[in-house]
Amino acid sequence: MLLWVDMCCGARVATSSAQFSRHCQVRPTDQHHLWTALSLGGDADVICFDVEHPDMSCLKFMADTKARFPSVPIIMLMSQQSADVVLWALRARIFDVLLKPLTPRDVLRCVERLSPVLEARRTQQTRANATGAEAIPDEARYHARRNSRGKLDTVLGYIEKNYAQPISEQDVAKECGLSPFEFSRAFRAAHGVTFRDYLAEWRLMQSKRLLGISQVSVSDVAAMAGFNDPSYFARLFRKRTGISPSAYRASLSSGAKVVDVEAIG
Repeated sequence: MLLWVDMCCGARVATSSAQFSRHCQVRPTDQHHLWTALSLGGDADVICFDVEHPDMSCLKFMADTKARFPSVPIIMLMSQQSADVVLWALRARIFDVLLKPLTPRDVLRCVERLSPVLEARRTQQTRANATGAEAIPDEARYHARRNSRGKLDTVLGYIEKNYAQPISEQDVAKECGLSPFEFSRAFRAAHGVTFRDYLAEWRLMQSKRLLGISQVSVSDVAAMAGFNDPSYFARLFRKRTGISPSAYRASLSSGAKVVDVEAIG
């Protein structure tokens, strides 16, 4: 059972939920009744938050829901990619973030990844709930000094503008006036993920957009997204998505939103 929480006033909810209803039972609910439904137990396995442009109250409610029900996987749908939201999702342990409009392959990949997680949750229900309080890793408990945080303010914007170019963690640390070790600890303390993981996720997100341009070869997509080794790009893409870049491109052939290369920064 997938509990569908409409947080975008009904815009395109029917289309998105229909994609998931092909694979599982979907039951609509809202913020006021979600926690009650989960507290009563029943057969609720997954939560899907359907949003347009997530604001602070929306993200806080999702984070509070994850804290209250740590063993329940959460999926978030949104209409516009955002570096800040992706970073927040990694830190908050959101199971998956999908961009609308959804493709059948996006949904199938998500459902396939959910299967072993749900099976483990059903067989180890007590353990999952008992360990939920440990969701935040020890590394994230380190608090960066105020001056280090200030020096990190421009890093995400720098990645967003320069992801297609080689970006060295050592060079970025130098620009921030920190040693590589200080920068690594400060970035993870401030954002909950490592600099390299965040950079890789941002580049993969850009590569998905570029794969929507059929005239651009997969090797060129890798280069344009900042991966100088096409083989590494293909391996990382498959590891993170479960399919190859070519297969992902093929999944976009039906009803996909074509990406305008001029719109890519």
